[in-house]
Amino acid sequence: MSQDREKAPHGSAAQRMFGAQAPIYATSHVHVHDASLDALRRLAGPGPFRWAVDLGTGAGFTAFAMSECAGRVVATDLTRPMLEQARRLGQERKLGNLSLVQTPAEALPFAGESLDLVTCRVAFHHFTNLEQALDEVRRVLKPGGALVVADSVSPEDDAVSRWMNDVELRRDFSHMHNRKVSQWETMLAERGLTITGREMPRIHLEFNDWVARTATPKAEITALRRDFLHASAPVRKAFQIQPAGDDIHFSWPCLVFRAVKA
Repeated sequence: MSQDREKAPHGSAAQRMFGAQAPIYATSHVHVHDASLDALRRLAGPGPFRWAVDLGTGAGFTAFAMSECAGRVVATDLTRPMLEQARRLGQERKLGNLSLVQTPAEALPFAGESLDLVTCRVAFHHFTNLEQALDEVRRVLKPGGALVVADSVSPEDDAVSRWMNDVELRRDFSHMHNRKVSQWETMLAERGLTITGREMPRIHLEFNDWVARTATPKAEITALRRDFLHASAPVRKAFQIQPAGDDIHFSWPCLVFRAVKA
């Protein structure tokens, strides 16, 4: 299966998943506003930036936030229904400096060293080839330009990391991989991107909403619920798993960082 996923066209699984679910993500409280967006705003800074691009924008909430500190923001996503939601919501907010482009993060249609800021919030773990996407970010950023990312990350413990990625993939077939913080640090350093700031908020989730957003099949929901309720002590502690009536509360660790191109 992993080989097929690597050979698949960029984002083909994401297009199938998020195309159908786009209206749900346009109102999801986790995506509209949470601690990761607040942290991303802080690390991006006040600007001003001439050109900013948001990768995997979804319904556009990060791009909307960046429109406050950039002269022009380009919201990119591979999935047209998501961009349609971003267009609708941007028009409701009367944003005059927002543009939309349908493109994979692994093949950006921007000139080299043309952008001041690139952002991406809770989308990198869906990209078919994360390292290729980072190569593209490095290519398009100006010297001194910044990449500001918020994404769920897995713990350094291998067994706990495998558990997280397993349940994520079973719940959402477009999931590729949650990296460890140490893996992010290595990939950024290899590309001459220096981390100048970071925060580690939590992404707080409720199991019933989590599986509903991706239309997870009922049989898989039952299996996932069992795996959460009977998870090992290290897993329960790492993800703050707590039964709550007929629901389960939990959280993913999130890395938010600002990395500057030399």
